[in-house]
Amino acid sequence: MIIEGQFAAGRRLDEMGLSTQIGASRTPVREALIALEEEGLVLSRPNHGFTVAPLNERLVRELYPILAALEGAAVELAGERLRAVVPRLSEINARLSKETHKGRRYELDREFHRALTCTCDNERLLRLLEQYWNQASRVDGSQARGLANFEGSCAQHASIVAAIERDKFSQAAQLVRTHWHDGQQVVLNWMKDAQ
Repeated sequence: MIIEGQFAAGRRLDEMGLSTQIGASRTPVREALIALEEEGLVLSRPNHGFTVAPLNERLVRELYPILAALEGAAVELAGERLRAVVPRLSEINARLSKETHKGRRYELDREFHRALTCTCDNERLLRLLEQYWNQASRVDGSQARGLANFEGSCAQHASIVAAIERDKFSQAAQLVRTHWHDGQQVVLNWMKDAQ
């Protein structure tokens, strides 16, 4: 619910209300909130409970370089194994370029990035990516906006795939890093415009 934007940044999370809403007792809800705090999605204060973590420029400036580094590392680790996912990457990006529904665009973008990193053979890295993708989905508008830069993202995805097709895995990793760097600036600009 936090990732999908059902709970606004700064909203207080009432444990009893959440327990009723999701049909679970208070203890597992509290444990889940503690886990979400470790992932950076909620904050807690003694005697004040939990609140949804804020969305601000600092968060974007911290998240996007991490995502750039993690995805770049995943591409480098995958290396030649990436050849096997080229048809899938191309197909996802082709569907993405034709998609008109903003929420579906976002889902296809996530699918592309998961396919791009799935062959890296490092489960810890993939878990970290999932955690940071979830945090990024809160600041980039995800379901409401679709993608921070739709046309630019599709073009950059195509460049990444082309580098992989030419066995230029280091270049593909650098293109991934650039993709996240460019995305960071687009999201920061969007946040300024939304104020």
